[in-house]
Amino acid sequence: MNSTLDYLISYNDSLNESQTFENQSAKSRDIADLVLNNYIGPILCVFGICGNILNLIILFKGHLNESPYLYLKILAMTDMCALLLSFIHMSISGKSTSHDWQVFNAYIFFPLVNFFMAASVLLTVGVTIDRFIFVKAPLWARSYCSIHRAKTRIVLILLFTILVSVPRFFCYFVVKEDNMYTMKKTTFRSQSVYYQIYDFTCIALFHVSPLLILMFCNAYLICAVHNAKSVRQELEIRNNKEKDWQKDQRRFTITLISIVLLSIIAILPSTVGDFAQYFQISNENYRKLRLSGNILLLCNLSMNFLLYCAFNKRFVRVMKLLFCGNNPKSWSPIRMSRSVKFSTVDTGASEL
Repeated sequence: MNSTLDYLISYNDSLNESQTFENQSAKSRDIADLVLNNYIGPILCVFGICGNILNLIILFKGHLNESPYLYLKILAMTDMCALLLSFIHMSISGKSTSHDWQVFNAYIFFPLVNFFMAASVLLTVGVTIDRFIFVKAPLWARSYCSIHRAKTRIVLILLFTILVSVPRFFCYFVVKEDNMYTMKKTTFRSQSVYYQIYDFTCIALFHVSPLLILMFCNAYLICAVHNAKSVRQELEIRNNKEKDWQKDQRRFTITLISIVLLSIIAILPSTVGDFAQYFQISNENYRKLRLSGNILLLCNLSMNFLLYCAFNKRFVRVMKLLFCGNNPKSWSPIRMSRSVKFSTVDTGASEL
């Protein structure tokens, strides 16, 4: 399959089978490529970078210190870094034939953007599994979903992703052709059977497995939220703090459901493209599949701020406190009281 570095947005390097973007004339490029790489892509990157900066400010300064929000903090960092690298590539390095920018493409952009996007997927899976356990087994969740254990899992996710991403640094090298510098595939990338094994492993780890886990957990969470509505109507909750805490938990669950739905929609075309490259499919159809997948991946990295504002009233409340002149230190976040702890044991669904 021939694809260009122009499509190096996905975390699967099959988007980068060859460096042909700069060797093609503008007339030979499809209008969809021009629109994505010159307009839609950079706009989404800028919007996502700004949104993730706001996410970090609100999450760090707004006393949102529970374990689920810890995942969201690191997720905002990885998304912002991936978007920043993508913006640089789409605006500058992907259009340049200079030596320095081609080195940037081969040894910085390509391996690091894959690392950040893979980490983003695994962090989403991590917080989804934590929320699934929180809803399914609230007794066990009180110890499993602690902040200390969440930090440990996040560190392990990042270290694992770094380890898996190391071979990405050995996939391309820079050569000079006709007074222009371009990227070529290394022997490891083009001929090694080990790379094929590595490629299939990455597809399983970062596409297929996350897709299946997210679909299963999200389906359960949607059912749990729906069932919790009828349960709450049958319960008479007299403790206002308990009621507020349960509302916040339900809103976070709904927020996470929206994030996961967007992730599933973004990952699915990339997963199909991963398998399509090993079957008889025309270059044009493969290119279109990757193009649509890239747009969805950029949306997935860029839209979390809008999802938080739409579904998480606590996030919106903290944002108003921070940006409307109020002192956030004077506001105490809702915490699970002793009475709430006992109520969640008896009514696991009501904690949503």
